[in-house]
Amino acid sequence: METAKERKGLKIHKTGKAKAVALLSGGLDSTLAILVMLRQGIDVTAITFLTHFGCDITDSSSCSHNPMPVAKEFGFKVKLSHLADKFIEIVKNPGFGHGKNMNPCIDCRILMLREAKVFMDLIGADFLVTGEVLGQRPMSQRKEC
Repeated sequence: METAKERKGLKIHKTGKAKAVALLSGGLDSTLAILVMLRQGIDVTAITFLTHFGCDITDSSSCSHNPMPVAKEFGFKVKLSHLADKFIEIVKNPGFGHGKNMNPCIDCRILMLREAKVFMDLIGADFLVTGEVLGQRPMSQRKEC
């Protein structure tokens, strides 16, 4: 007999739960998105990306916060992924061009989503959670911004 999860296209894993990968910056939005998934009984593995640009999660001035304390508190796994040279190449030659000011660019976001997809396939996850706020930065890579 087909279950509700199977009708929705989700795989049935050994745990009986759907699996998700979540992009985790350590900020409020991505953390809340993970908590929403956990409350629905979804098995979440977060991925935090690190770059060459001051992204030392042990430093409070870092672009990413240390994800380990919140992961331990709420009971989800975290994978740290170093984007390294892939990120440098995008900064040098962005496919969608440079924005006017320092901003999260479309190219960087695409890189993170592609890397997350590879990780999803590796662990057999069903979907990706981002914590995006719709329309928050609608013009992040346009010269007039």
